[in-house]
Amino acid sequence: MSGVSSFSGVSGPSGPDCRICLLKNGDAPAVAALETVCFSDPWGEPEFASLEESRLDKGFAAWVGETLAGYAILRTVAGEGELLRIAVRPDVRGRGIARKLMEQVERAAREAGADSLFLEVRAGNKPALALYRASGFEENGRRKDYYRFPTEDAVLMERSLSPLEDGDGVSI
Repeated sequence: MSGVSSFSGVSGPSGPDCRICLLKNGDAPAVAALETVCFSDPWGEPEFASLEESRLDKGFAAWVGETLAGYAILRTVAGEGELLRIAVRPDVRGRGIARKLMEQVERAAREAGADSLFLEVRAGNKPALALYRASGFEENGRRKDYYRFPTEDAVLMERSLSPLEDGDGVSI
């Protein structure tokens, strides 16, 4: 898997393009810094530092110029994919970056042989819930008081994935 998936319009019609590519170990400091901006209970740099060597996990970065605009982490095990993390910088939200990251995660999960994709999200995270529903996810359960800082339920969501067809490979 090589190459880069790009799309335009992230910063407006005259702004720079956004490219989606695989996370590299050297991206860990930037990812961890964005993690602290986006999550009240953030993962640390070590959690992101070894993604490149992982057999189960794959990370994707969305870059606007030289700036990390967002990232997503996928884990695939035994025919199931799980979206572990997805985040977009607050100042570039609403410009399609999360949607493009979700599309890349779904393609990668399908390529890895997953027939379903799971995630959990804070019950109060309305923008994320809207993104996931628009991406074909449906609620299939809750975990009471799962999240900390603040305490909040987790909404469990699932999406079935169709098998890969000829020409449907991951673009990065």
